[in-house]
Amino acid sequence: MKINFLFVAVVLSLVTTFNRAAFAQTPTNTIAPSSNAQEIEKTNNIKKLFEITGVKDISRQIITQLLNDFKSTYPQVPQKFWDNFAAEIKSDDIVTEIVPIYNKYFTNEEIKQLIIFYQTPLGKKTITVLPQLYQESYDVGKRYGIAAAQRALKKLEAEGYIRPNQ
Repeated sequence: MKINFLFVAVVLSLVTTFNRAAFAQTPTNTIAPSSNAQEIEKTNNIKKLFEITGVKDISRQIITQLLNDFKSTYPQVPQKFWDNFAAEIKSDDIVTEIVPIYNKYFTNEEIKQLIIFYQTPLGKKTITVLPQLYQESYDVGKRYGIAAAQRALKKLEAEGYIRPNQ
């Protein structure tokens, strides 16, 4: 049984790539908003935060990086396949999937504070360096995932759970 190292790297990179704060916090919004208007306002604020921070652009970068990694892993696959596959992946869909995560971990007031922060000089700098941080984190996650998978395979082989690769 062979582990696809790219799969491990993709999983680790996605975990390290998306806003770490959202995953590191305990949910603060355990009670549903009292009105539909409040839900709509909060959702709109989350989308505004995404616009300010460039979440859509970052998700496009992640998609591009993943596709490039797949292409290098599977060089025998024709470019037409990758073009068709890329056309199926929509960054808007990823953003839509992320909204509930922010909704879960942040109150509307916290979202508003984040919006204010990202409009400050430090917030703008953070936005500017995030792509580099994400890329470097992705690279670290990929290397770590590959090394961890290799160690796991060696241990599984040593303990007789799987046969050595021929």
